[in-house]
Amino acid sequence: MPTALVLGVNGQDGSFLAEALLRRGYHVIGAARDTTCRHVAPASGLTYERLDLQDLAALGQLLEECSPDLVFHAAAVHGPAGFAYEPVWAAMAAVNTVSLHAVLEHARTRSPTMRVIYANSAKIFPGPLAGRIDETTPYRATCLYSIGKIASLELVRHYRTRHGIAAGNLILFNHESRRRPANYFLPRIAEALDRALADPAFRLEVETLDFHGDWSCAAELMDIAVDIAEKAPGEDFVMASGTTWTGRAAVETVFARHGLDWSRHIAVRQAPRDPGPAFSVALDLLEAKTGRRPKKHISDIVELLRPASPR
Repeated sequence: MPTALVLGVNGQDGSFLAEALLRRGYHVIGAARDTTCRHVAPASGLTYERLDLQDLAALGQLLEECSPDLVFHAAAVHGPAGFAYEPVWAAMAAVNTVSLHAVLEHARTRSPTMRVIYANSAKIFPGPLAGRIDETTPYRATCLYSIGKIASLELVRHYRTRHGIAAGNLILFNHESRRRPANYFLPRIAEALDRALADPAFRLEVETLDFHGDWSCAAELMDIAVDIAEKAPGEDFVMASGTTWTGRAAVETVFARHGLDWSRHIAVRQAPRDPGPAFSVALDLLEAKTGRRPKKHISDIVELLRPASPR
């Protein structure tokens, strides 16, 4: 039975990764700094290890003891749009980048056949995005978070090309679930839809809807991530739905599914403006290497996010 170590198992991505790996028969070790495992059921078969990724000695000991065939690094210090990273820079660098280096060094020196998959971010691409976005799109740092993610991207590529480690980046666009903080855009819209269905007078205020976004289902993306680990672990992939929406079109679509006029329930502070050129995430490499691409429509994703909707 292959062994997989999931760093950041209590986060959205880590927990869905663990569940996908368990379904496929892996022995899964999940690590996070909390006292207990948050999302994955105790009866699932997962082995939980309490670990602070800023403690490199403890991380090295865990890698030595469990000797995983596969490591998913899904831990991160991050926040929604507008989050100030300056006060948490040291912790963010330690968790997002320095601990990744420790994993890659363990692979180089102790376990050269170990595969390493890193959850990277589309924040490496400077906004506003426009045109075709794929694995060759130039990246540039625009905040402290993207500085760390670009460093991690290059670390993975360095250990892959210089030392032959089967390591890859998942360059993730917006991907949603109930396990994601409720202050992100689509979870807020899902809650607003739920409340509007219960109260015709409900209104949510948002700053603007004149922007472009690509939203996918986190559980679906993480299941595809396991395919990447099994079929193409030594490559980088952009991961998204492949369908771009304006915020306005997304809101109109999910409210119309329930026969509601979104404008009665969503108040936009800024005057309407041109959202600018659209972008499109190209999934050609993902389909070629795994035979898969996300299928969940934005309305399906919002239904999964609604607090009152059945699971």
